[in-house]
Amino acid sequence: MTLPGLSVNPLTPESWWTRPLKDWLARQICQYEHLAEDEDRYAWVLTGACVGRGPDCEPLLVDVQPLGRLGPEVLQEAKQVYEEQFDAGERPGD
Repeated sequence: MTLPGLSVNPLTPESWWTRPLKDWLARQICQYEHLAEDEDRYAWVLTGACVGRGPDCEPLLVDVQPLGRLGPEVLQEAKQVYEEQFDAGERPGD
């Protein structure tokens, strides 16, 4: 299926988010951590115009402008924060 824009994770927290910004960023960055297993893929910070939502309700952007690439240190820090602050991989009742 071809989507009308690039699938992204927003880095701006939702209005209902009450935890620290660092937790939001770690959670968002780690959502697609598995893509980094491919050496030809990188995590980017982008801006653009939202044209809709994808199958997982993620924003779809067009007119994308890269702002920067997330380095391995940032990805590692996000993973560490995520694992410390969330029950990653845990189901309710585990």
